[in-house]
Amino acid sequence: MPCRLILVDDHPALTRGLAALFSQEPDLVVNGQFATGGALLAFLEGAPVLPADVLLLDLHLPPPHDGLALLPRLRRQWPALRVLVFSSATSPVLVAQVAAAGAQGFLDKSAEATDLLAAIRAVHAGQRVLPARSGPRAAAPHPAADALLRLHQLSAREREIIGLVCEGLSSRAIAARLSLAEVTVATHRRNLMQKLGLHGVAELMRFAQVHGL
Repeated sequence: MPCRLILVDDHPALTRGLAALFSQEPDLVVNGQFATGGALLAFLEGAPVLPADVLLLDLHLPPPHDGLALLPRLRRQWPALRVLVFSSATSPVLVAQVAAAGAQGFLDKSAEATDLLAAIRAVHAGQRVLPARSGPRAAAPHPAADALLRLHQLSAREREIIGLVCEGLSSRAIAARLSLAEVTVATHRRNLMQKLGLHGVAELMRFAQVHGL
C-alpha cells in the first residue's frame, strides 16, 4: 500500500512543488494540501476514516492553530497519524518540544529532496527521524525557532492584551474593556514583554504584526 500524505504549509507554492515531487514516487500519494491548521482539522474531522498515514507539517502557521499547538491535539484525536515536522525553525529545544508533543520526525527545510523522501518513508515505517542535538545549528538556533517558543509562553489573556495594545489602548482603557484592575493589566504587560524579550510598544507592535497576534 502506498504511503498517504497530507501537506500543511502556509506557502501554497511550496506545497504544490512538494506534491509534484511526490507524484513521481509510486509509493507516495498526496491526499490533501492545506495552508492553515484550521483547514487541516476540518478535513480530518470530516473524514469517515483517517485519510492519511503521514502528515508533513510546517510549524509556522497562522494562529491559533500553529504547528506546536496542533501537535498535542493530533496525537490525542488521531494517534495513528504520524507527523513529520518540516520547518526552517530548528533548535535543540524546539526539536525536543516537538518530539515531546507527539511528532515522529523533524526535518530542516534546507534538506535535499532525497533526504525528505527518506524521512517520509522512515516515519511511515514506524521509525523516528530527529536531528542530532549537537553541531553548529545547536550553537546558533534559528531566530524563528526562538520566536515560536516565546509565543507559546504567552497566556490567552496576554495575547488578548497584545491585541488591545496594538489597537492603541492604554492600560487604563484595556482595564476598562476587560473589567480588570489597571495594576493587573500593567502586570500582564510587564510579564509579556519579558517573555517576548521586547522593549517598548513599537517593538511589541512589530512583533505582533509579524506573528499575526
